[in-house]
Amino acid sequence: IGLVPLGYAGFIYLANNLDVLQAAGFGGEMTLVAKSTFFYFLSVQTGLVFLFAAFVGPGLVGPDFGHGALPLYLSRPISRTGYVLGKLLALVLPLSLATWVPGLLLVGLQTALDPAWLAANLRVPVAIFVGSWIWIVFVSLVVLAVASWIRWRPVATGAVFGIFVIGEAFSAAVNNFLDTKWGTIFALDDLAQTIWVDLMGGVTIFGRPVFGDPLPVAVCWLLLAFVSSAAFFLFRAKVRGAEVSR
Repeated sequence: IGLVPLGYAGFIYLANNLDVLQAAGFGGEMTLVAKSTFFYFLSVQTGLVFLFAAFVGPGLVGPDFGHGALPLYLSRPISRTGYVLGKLLALVLPLSLATWVPGLLLVGLQTALDPAWLAANLRVPVAIFVGSWIWIVFVSLVVLAVASWIRWRPVATGAVFGIFVIGEAFSAAVNNFLDTKWGTIFALDDLAQTIWVDLMGGVTIFGRPVFGDPLPVAVCWLLLAFVSSAAFFLFRAKVRGAEVSR
């Protein structure tokens, strides 16, 4: 996870030092650092933090429920809300250090090398910050909800992967067989990426939009908010059940 920002930092430095690129045999008419640079950085890092959360997240709450430790925790000066927020924070901190923190540092590096760039791309740092938090909160809540209901860690990790991978496959199948775009409602990462593109004010690759016919952005917001809320209440309900049974 940490190597990706370093690689992007090196790329940004080279892109702003065209004499180095020309010495390496590249042409000088190049605009390398664009919105797409940070869009793909966000895509790569959020994919990696998803893997991290899927493997680490179940270990944060699974033992508490599986070994009956949660009633003991809640019998001390720890409220149900405090427990939920504490577990959420345990995921949010490392995921932040891998997404919006290095993302904004990269924006700072690009701005230091080309001060005029930021004025033309003011939406990029906002998109990195907001887009990262959307994904961090969403993934953290889903992982914690699954782990609280499925106590065996390997199965919980598999279930988290299933939600995203099967959703992606089902989305592609619906779109292909019904010739529609609305199957994308099951592709949770596509929903987030559609929001990122909108936050950045549009992202193009070789002159073409990243998504040719995306879902309405409002629909993407609503779907992610719905799934996040459902995950939060499922997790909180499980904690409440342990609190009642103590």
